[in-house]
Amino acid sequence: MNKLNKIKIHFVGIGGIGMSGIAELMFDLGYTVQGSDISINANIKRLKKRGIKIYNSHRKNHIHNMSAIVFSTAIKKNNPELIESKRLYIPLITRADMLAELMKLKKSIAIAGSHGKTTTTSLVGSIFDNANYDPTIVNGGIINSYSKNNRYGKSNWMIVEADESDGSFLKLPHEINIITNIDIEHLDYYKSKQNLLLAFEKFVTNLPFYGFSIICTEDVNSRKIYKKIKTRRMISYSKKQNSDVKIIKITKDKKGNNFSLYFKKGVIKGIKGKYDFKTNLMGDHNIFNSTAAIITALLAEIPIQNIKNSLKVFQGVKRRFSFIGKINKASIYDDYAHHPSEIKASYEIAKQISDKKIIIVFQPHRYSRTKILQNEFLKILTKIDVLYILDIYSAGEKSILNINSKNLVKKIKTKNKNTFYIQNPKNLKLLLKGYFNDENIIVFMGAGSITNFAHELVS
Repeated sequence: MNKLNKIKIHFVGIGGIGMSGIAELMFDLGYTVQGSDISINANIKRLKKRGIKIYNSHRKNHIHNMSAIVFSTAIKKNNPELIESKRLYIPLITRADMLAELMKLKKSIAIAGSHGKTTTTSLVGSIFDNANYDPTIVNGGIINSYSKNNRYGKSNWMIVEADESDGSFLKLPHEINIITNIDIEHLDYYKSKQNLLLAFEKFVTNLPFYGFSIICTEDVNSRKIYKKIKTRRMISYSKKQNSDVKIIKITKDKKGNNFSLYFKKGVIKGIKGKYDFKTNLMGDHNIFNSTAAIITALLAEIPIQNIKNSLKVFQGVKRRFSFIGKINKASIYDDYAHHPSEIKASYEIAKQISDKKIIIVFQPHRYSRTKILQNEFLKILTKIDVLYILDIYSAGEKSILNINSKNLVKKIKTKNKNTFYIQNPKNLKLLLKGYFNDENIIVFMGAGSITNFAHELVS
């Protein structure tokens, strides 16, 4: 600890969900950590409380006397701290490279996939923690039981969410990986579906010869990879008959999901036949997430009963269909869903727990995603009871001609009259007022600023 304390690490853009987790973890390990960001958020406030120094701007004098500079791919090349670090020959390390350094000396588990990886990472971490495996966890979302996105553990186990959006998941050394699904996403980076699939293929073949890949073959794209790769040990899970682990006997209620898993003989040492599980998580997608976590825990030789107990008490992840309060009789939820598949999954949860109307307030995320997946958005959004759509959250993108929320609402309205465009979020309370006096469910969905509107409404 005393040696590490002399190593000073500066994080450029420390408030990001991935950056803040690694910064806090390195602080717990004993490094001297500081960082800079141009905005204040909950992650920044949490780090400040821990005693980590934060600058509210990017300036070249912030990085003098630093041992290394960590930055994410979101930071632009003309950032003054990056420019100064090059001039001073201070090592520049990407977020993924720093995470890879932390993983090198651990028995690491990496969870990837287009959807569900944050929840699955949290589930695996929760099971390992409850079994006293004392894992280190780095997640892409706030784990409710810790109120942060990371956990420092002293054992050899490390559980990490692997981000495929910029290809950086290929840098992470690990012994077990999970692929929850593969949707056609992040084409701004990959340029084509083929390149995306090749990256996931490499993610599997990067495993050491003694490693395992746990892959959901319910999904057509991940099923292709499972069938193609013959050089690594792979465990498939799905509802399909020929899976190594088959999901059977699903029953749902307003308190969660009950399901059984059938394990083929020889897939996992000492495990065969049918086992029953219960989770307080809703929706089919969370049965798949739970299955991946169960298989991982069994490979680590965690007893079945420990796994069952962990699933029952799992507290979930912030912004994954999170209940944030009531207004009169109406229940308000906050959800990260911003892709058609995620919106569909969250809408199914709402239907599972509600007997009344379901009102969705949706903020599309990125012009490029709205354009590329427009048909998929239309398929799910036309099915929603009552839908309000805010302007597109740009996430730093330039606007695209004719790609806007007004035009999206016009197209949805041809099949769903209960669709409305909201230009000013300040009008939300007035527009939703008529739904507060009954036991309706109002869900705010999106990856941008919509979470702030949801919490402002409840407060």
